[in-house]
Amino acid sequence: MSLSIKDAQVFKNALKAARAKKRLTQATCAELLGHSLSFQKDLERCRCSPSIEGFYHICRTLNISADDCIFSDSHKTDSTYHELLRLLSQCDEKDLSVLLATATALAGTDRSAEVTEAL
Repeated sequence: MSLSIKDAQVFKNALKAARAKKRLTQATCAELLGHSLSFQKDLERCRCSPSIEGFYHICRTLNISADDCIFSDSHKTDSTYHELLRLLSQCDEKDLSVLLATATALAGTDRSAEVTEAL
């Protein structure tokens, strides 16, 4: 199943931006991802779509947020927000509790007593 034109363009933009951020040529990126240069070029020209497994591999390898590709119209498009979401997966339960307490304090919500008890 191929991506729609709009979705393919969103993926293409994310792929090109991630490649540029890592300062990879198309050839080097293709080698890193384990596919051919022609496939890399086709992805970046919206001529083809990766499989689900390929999409996952590309996102993980190049640190592309799948949410950015799938939910491109969401209200949260700030790169800091997405970077924070990516980092959350690397935190253990204690780290998450500290982050929750910090975020709760920053947001000024009424959950601070609940969070303090959890710590």
